[in-house]
Amino acid sequence: MNKINSYAIAALVIAASCGLTACAQSKVSAQTAADQDASKLSKDGYAAIRDISQARLAIFNGQPSQAKVFTNEAQTAFEKAQKDDTVFTRAESDLKPPAGKKQPGLGTTASNTPTVWIPVDGSMTLSEDYVDTPAKSAGVAKANKQLKDGDHKSAMETLKLADIKVSFVSEVAPVEKTMAGIKKADQLIGDGKYYEANQALKSVEDGYRFDVSAVDSGPKGAATKKK
Repeated sequence: MNKINSYAIAALVIAASCGLTACAQSKVSAQTAADQDASKLSKDGYAAIRDISQARLAIFNGQPSQAKVFTNEAQTAFEKAQKDDTVFTRAESDLKPPAGKKQPGLGTTASNTPTVWIPVDGSMTLSEDYVDTPAKSAGVAKANKQLKDGDHKSAMETLKLADIKVSFVSEVAPVEKTMAGIKKADQLIGDGKYYEANQALKSVEDGYRFDVSAVDSGPKGAATKKK
């Protein structure tokens, strides 16, 4: 399993229109670093979604036995993830996607039913109302260097002193649907129904959502651990 600082990449994005990656036209180079506040992410949840992706790739490459290994590992990792203190409950309609972006895999209407989610990946971005100035550009550049050097605390202080607000974009997975989808795919692989298994895993991935929050806040709404 990858260490948490190998996947929780801090990407300081200069404008909301850039989405989750830096704009090529930005005046400030948005570097990445491997040390950012990963307190909202689940290491086991991340491992599970990577296993799901690998299982789909194995099916595509005609390696059903390897796909079975990945779905088994995904089940184990996701079962462990459900006990994380990162798990929270909120209606899908209350999740906030990045500015100008729609939730992936979502139809016209988001559900209002309270749902249990696990944050499985994410990135740090500059706030939507960021306006570039020489002073702020210097602050971003300094913070990027500090992040690259692994000094997350100093980077956050630098951004604070430069009056630069930072948000965190979490990728979250619905607990029940994700686990059900993994188990269904695992069974279909065992039955030799590889196309159907791949579709089940695709449905799992289509269920992931984004949620934007301030870096110093926890998930909105009451956190609820899954019993």
